[in-house]
Amino acid sequence: MKREKASRPAGKVPEATVTSRHGTGLVTRGGRGFSIGELSSAGMAPRLASSWGLRLDARRRSVIQGNVDSLKKWEAHPGLAENAEGRMKEVEERVEKVAREVKEEAVKAEKEAAKVEKEVRREAVGAGKRVERKAEKAGKAVKRKARPRKKAES
Repeated sequence: MKREKASRPAGKVPEATVTSRHGTGLVTRGGRGFSIGELSSAGMAPRLASSWGLRLDARRRSVIQGNVDSLKKWEAHPGLAENAEGRMKEVEERVEKVAREVKEEAVKAEKEAAKVEKEVRREAVGAGKRVERKAEKAGKAVKRKARPRKKAES
């Protein structure tokens, strides 16, 4: 039986923090990574967490509640697959919008082409009539030249 692969939580990978004594007070600074105890408190498997990009500090044994909370908050984000579905819907909507615009432009272009074709035909008909009128004024009939016939072989 195959196990389902857990999806990686979305968002920026959290940084581990550690508290150390410096002089007379405590200082919170960035740590090398999360301890195994913090990962298990947050309900994550260490191998899975490292494959998700979390840094691990195997030497550290302390469990800092702030780190556990940041891990739980990060893990509560929806997975990448769910985010991808949302992005896919956005992309599909944009594609449909562009397709509509292209279709509208094509319809406009077809109408413009029909207008131009109509004008060209009118001009051609008008030019033909002008030629006929000039020929009539000159007293000549406009005829097509007859093609010479081929001689029949006997």
